[in-house]
Amino acid sequence: MNSNRSENSYSIDFNEVKQSVNVGKKKISFISAILIVIGSCIGSGIFLKSSSILSNTWYSLPLSITTWVVSAIAVIAMSLALIEITSVKSNNLGMIGWVKNFNKKFVYKACKNFMFFIYTPLSFFFMPLYVLNSFQDALTAFGASNNFGTSVDFLIWSFIAILISAWFIFSSGLNAKTGNIQNWIITSIKFFPIVIIIVLGFYIAIANNIGNDIVVTPDSSQKDPTSFAGISPVVGMFISFGAIFFAYDGFYFSNGVMTEMETPKKASFALIIGLSITTIIYLLIAIAMTFSNPKSGSLNDFSKFLQTKNASWVFGIVNLMVSIGICGIINGLSMWATRFAEDLIKSGELVLFYKYSNKLNPHRPIVGSIYTAIIALIMFVIFALIGGLAYTPGGYVDGYDAAGYNSMAKLLNFADLMGNWTSILVFAFIVAAIFSCLMNRKTNRIKVVKYKYFVPVAITSILIVGFGTAIQFASPFIDVIMMAVPSIRAQLTQEDIIGRIMLIVVLVVFIIAMIVPSVFDYDSKFLQTKFKFNVFKNEDGLDQVDLIG
Repeated sequence: MNSNRSENSYSIDFNEVKQSVNVGKKKISFISAILIVIGSCIGSGIFLKSSSILSNTWYSLPLSITTWVVSAIAVIAMSLALIEITSVKSNNLGMIGWVKNFNKKFVYKACKNFMFFIYTPLSFFFMPLYVLNSFQDALTAFGASNNFGTSVDFLIWSFIAILISAWFIFSSGLNAKTGNIQNWIITSIKFFPIVIIIVLGFYIAIANNIGNDIVVTPDSSQKDPTSFAGISPVVGMFISFGAIFFAYDGFYFSNGVMTEMETPKKASFALIIGLSITTIIYLLIAIAMTFSNPKSGSLNDFSKFLQTKNASWVFGIVNLMVSIGICGIINGLSMWATRFAEDLIKSGELVLFYKYSNKLNPHRPIVGSIYTAIIALIMFVIFALIGGLAYTPGGYVDGYDAAGYNSMAKLLNFADLMGNWTSILVFAFIVAAIFSCLMNRKTNRIKVVKYKYFVPVAITSILIVGFGTAIQFASPFIDVIMMAVPSIRAQLTQEDIIGRIMLIVVLVVFIIAMIVPSVFDYDSKFLQTKFKFNVFKNEDGLDQVDLIG
């Protein structure tokens, strides 16, 4: 109690009351924050990585295992480096805030535009489709039909996918407690297929005595001469670094719900523990799947093995649980996206911010949920129509439609195309933030809590994560350049050529989308000529923009 109050005073400090109420609204414990990290990372992608890593390293088991171990070291180094970065307050902006605090303004603008106008709607596009894709695989394993038998199956599945996204946006996005409960349930379920795959992988390895199948020296006969990874197994290894890192995409969602945490200061430690547990799980899955068939490492090998045992239903259960598990990523994104949208509105950096900046509530982000739902729905409709009607079916052909149709195959292949760049760009921004924080050690421009281990772990993560991301970024361009060689072009199908060119086209569209929306920010010349704004620091010490007049 303040010293100037008398003993019998019953006056109320409304700031204290407000703070107490807000604390009472905190819904995410330290353990829950760890589970959000795990739940937002692990999807179906990790079960597909072992096969691609083996392929990229020309099926050399030592090189493949080395790739996984080095990647694990880099991820742990990155998580440790982020402790110093997260010591600077960013509220619910999460990784957008990391970039804002340490990088140049144009880098931050590109990052926040990318995350809201590209990453978020695209994730709400392809993630629910992957949920349904795994569900279709489960139906196939159970011996049931996995399609509706129409020429426009993609429209039916798209409608279901929209409902999935809408559910999470307006449940977890609006209420962190609901999101937390759903994450506990989903994360618990997704551990079952993980355990089954790990146990089954080692069982198959022992039962089939796979020692004779292990390849030590890279097998050049297994390389793909038409791709960048086919140049050398070492190049393939560096490409694989990026592929493994991207299996961690979503780990930063938990740092975007700071206002809902009981102990926000422990968020960075929750990040480290969550990433460490995820890394152990990934290594166990990789080892089990690789040793189960060193010449493939494919999830399909498990299906074939179970078929020989008349136990395809087990594979059906695995796929069904994987399908539910992918919902954990959508759940985590929903919790974050609606809140970082409100933070961007508050700071005058989303279109029409001045109409809604006084209607924001970080504990129940109705405005943020509406913004997120609108951009997600618009983009979903556009992408679904383009993909289902105009793209190629790729490797999904004959697998997810009735005989003679391929609309769902086209949509899934288009989803893969649109998702190719998202993780690459996310990790590029994270590496940029780590690099700028490292430079801050010299300039001391930003006040941070300094840790002795930061410099070595920052350098390690920049070198490995940064280089792996750079190789992933360059790979599509090199693949396109290689098409100029007649002997290589002759080995490519028309679909291969279209896919490679479209990858570059998509990147160009992304770059445009990262620049244009800034026209509607409060500090753009366009809005400065039309309105007057008051820019100030709010109670959280963050920028807030209000319209004057």
